[in-house]
Amino acid sequence: MKSIMWKRCLAGCLCGLLLSALGGCARMVPGASGEPAGTADSGSERSEYAPYAGLWGLTAKQRQEDFAYFEQQLRENYPCWGILERNGTDYEAILDEYREMAAQTDNDFELYVAVNSALYRLGGEGHLSVIDPEWFSGFQDVYNELAENGSAEGETRERWREVLNDPVTAQNYGKLLAAVTELNAGEDSSSNPDAPAADAENVTTLIIEEGKIAYLKIDSFETYDADKEALQAFLGKVKGYEHLIIDITQNGGGSDSYWMDLLVTPLSKASLSSTNYALVRNSPNTAPYLAEAFAADVLHPISELPQLPALEPRDRELATHFVETTLETEPLGSGFDGKIWLLVSERVYSAAEAFTVFCKDTGFATVVGTPTGGDGIGIDPVYLCLPNSRLLIRYSPLFGLNPDGSSNEEYGSIPDILSPAGESPLITALRAIREG
Repeated sequence: MKSIMWKRCLAGCLCGLLLSALGGCARMVPGASGEPAGTADSGSERSEYAPYAGLWGLTAKQRQEDFAYFEQQLRENYPCWGILERNGTDYEAILDEYREMAAQTDNDFELYVAVNSALYRLGGEGHLSVIDPEWFSGFQDVYNELAENGSAEGETRERWREVLNDPVTAQNYGKLLAAVTELNAGEDSSSNPDAPAADAENVTTLIIEEGKIAYLKIDSFETYDADKEALQAFLGKVKGYEHLIIDITQNGGGSDSYWMDLLVTPLSKASLSSTNYALVRNSPNTAPYLAEAFAADVLHPISELPQLPALEPRDRELATHFVETTLETEPLGSGFDGKIWLLVSERVYSAAEAFTVFCKDTGFATVVGTPTGGDGIGIDPVYLCLPNSRLLIRYSPLFGLNPDGSSNEEYGSIPDILSPAGESPLITALRAIREG
C-alpha cells in the first residue's frame, strides 16, 4: 500500500481514502429523480420504499434511537462544525427536519433515507457521508487485505476492519444493497452527467512537443495495479524531456501510495519531506481509531499548538489535541531532469489534495490552476455505527491545516500559478513554459 512515514508515529499510517471511488462527495439517496430524497412530507418516496418497510426488523423506537444516536455522536465527534457555520449551513434546521422524518416513518428504509439525506444537506465536509451499500464490500476487501498481508498499515487499522467485519453490520448492509439494487434497476445511468463512461481510461498520455513537453493526465488515484505498467513505460519514455505536465484536475482521490510510488519516487532526484499540522477532536468514537493510528506521544494538547495567523477560533475550540505529521519519500532511480508541473482544480480532493500539498511543500512540482477541494491532510475517515440499523457514517478524524492555520478542507491549496478566469490550467502552464 503506502510508503508513508509519520513523524514520531507508527510507520505506514494511511493518509486519505484508499479508494477514489469512495471519494469526497456524499452520495444521493437512490430515486428516479436523481435528487436527494426525503423530507418529512415526501409521500411519493414513501410509496416507492414501501416494499422495504421491514428491511431490518426495527421498531419505531429503534429507528428513533438510531437517529438520536446519529445526532449525538455527530455533535460529539465531528470536527468540521466551524466550516458549516462559516458556510451558513443551518444544520440545526436540517437535523430537525430529518429527525421528524425518522420519528414519523414506519419504514426501515426511510431511516436510511433520512440519515443519507441529512448528510447530503450538511454538505459532506471532511468526507462526511453514509457508507453506501455499494461501497461496503470494497472497504471490507481493502482492510482485510491489509491484515492478510501482514503490513504495517494492517496493524494500525484493526479498528476499521473490526467495524466492517461485524456480522450484523455486514448482514444489514447486504439487505440494504439488495433493496438499493432493486430500486435502481432500470434507471438510465446515461442521464447522470457525472456517471463515468464504462470504457473511460484513467491515464491519458500525450507528447505536446517532441523531446520537450510531455503531458500525463490521471483522473483517479485508485487503480494502482492497473496503471502501474503504463505509467512506468511513459515516464521512462519522457525521462529526458524538459517539462512534464501532470494533470489531476478531475482527480477526486484514491490511495496515497499511487502518487508516492508511481510518481514521486521514480521522478524525484532527492529525499523529500513535507510536514503539516492537523487538529484532533479526541472524542469517544474517534479515540479508538486514533489510538491505533498514532503512538501516544504524537497527540499533543491543543494548548501547545503554535500560533497560526489564519486558524479560526471555532476550529481550535472544537479540538482537544493536534498532531504534527511528516511525510517522507526516497527517490527510486536517477529521477526526472526537467521541470514538473501539476495541474489542479476545485475537483482535486482527498489523496489528490495530499499530492498537491506535498508538491507545494517540497517543490516537487509547480502547481498551476485554481484552488483545490481540500481534505488531503489526515488519515482514513473513521466510522460511526448506528446501534440498531448498523448504518455506518464516516468522517475525517483529523482537521488538516494549511501552513497559515487555515482549514485545508475549507480552502484547499492555492496554486503557485493561478489560472485566469475561464482559462484551463493547461493553457496557463504552457504559457508559463513559453515565457520561461
